[in-house]
Amino acid sequence: MFRYLLVLILSALSLLALPGAATARPAWHTDFALASPRTLFGPAYTPAQIRTAYDFTPLYARHVDGTGQTVALLEIDGFHMSDIRAFDKRYGLADPHITVTRMGGSFTLPVQGETTMDIEWLHALAPGAAIRVYDINPRASDAAGWKAMTGAIRRAVAAGAGTVSISLGTCGPDKNSTIFSSELAKAMTAGVSVFVSSGDTGDLPGPVRDCGHKLRVGYPAGDPSVTAVGGTSLDLNADATISSEMAWAGSGGGRAALRRPVWQTVSTLPADGHRWAPDVSFLGDPNTGVAITLKGHVRQAGGTSLGAPAWAATWALIRQAAGLDGVTVPASPLILYRVAGSPADASAFHDITVGTNGRYLAGPGWDAVTGWGTPDVAQLEAAIEATLKAPSAP
Repeated sequence: MFRYLLVLILSALSLLALPGAATARPAWHTDFALASPRTLFGPAYTPAQIRTAYDFTPLYARHVDGTGQTVALLEIDGFHMSDIRAFDKRYGLADPHITVTRMGGSFTLPVQGETTMDIEWLHALAPGAAIRVYDINPRASDAAGWKAMTGAIRRAVAAGAGTVSISLGTCGPDKNSTIFSSELAKAMTAGVSVFVSSGDTGDLPGPVRDCGHKLRVGYPAGDPSVTAVGGTSLDLNADATISSEMAWAGSGGGRAALRRPVWQTVSTLPADGHRWAPDVSFLGDPNTGVAITLKGHVRQAGGTSLGAPAWAATWALIRQAAGLDGVTVPASPLILYRVAGSPADASAFHDITVGTNGRYLAGPGWDAVTGWGTPDVAQLEAAIEATLKAPSAP
């Protein structure tokens, strides 16, 4: 979940950096945002509320909680285990099993909230899943940063991760990012799903001071082997059911620099041959955001970088549930568009039809602000199983 204040990685004060330009340090940004007390629409949402809103609870009732699944997080900031434990205690969760791997040598990471939120909410929605965190050196050069990212994907797949969450981005792909794109393609072929936050700067790929004013989607959200996750603003009823949901103004979306993959079949897409994003969405607006524990304090946060780990958690549950029924779920890009284009679409997704990210408008079906919409997790799992069990057309 990206927020209005993107945490920039390449600041002189030790923030995060990653690959973008082929010189010195890449201009990476995370998609994490803390809500401003002056613009809050209400109290921060709890795990119980989000589980109800997006219909996770029927899967929990079937004892599907992510057990047996491994989810990898690629990160450029740190976290305090004390915050994770405090969050778990507050919401009645057992502490997660977390393994941390540093990519590219020894280095320190500031604690800024991104990794904290990713771990807390991945664990809140898939409490049985194992979590593997791969730290990327924030001061790496462009080439070294993409090499570390590539190595992280390779190691995650080798360690058995079926799902990966990436809540950061650059202005666009470059010559050094091609090795990462190739590794993502290998992961998709191997059945691994990679969810990437689409950005918190609307129709722009990142902060203007880094990326300028050209309309496009950042990278790796625009890669043809990932599922890009946009953001919404969410209002819940007293019973935690959805009262209304609209596109968040910060939701990254639009045309990407790379070519359109064969799986992205949408009749309403421009005939330009380009990849468009996002593919799906989740709550992103920090002002209608979720509770996190950060540096010992309960805060309200959001950004499209909430959506990436939330969808990763969703996918871990779907993989587990389908596996219990003897069904193997392919990588998310290869099945989500099949479900979205089927009669099950109306029940599997909450179609977001109101709102804009600047250049693009939300509307019926797929759109360049929220993709196919937000998930009804239980219905989506059922639709995926039904689609995969259906006889193939001759």
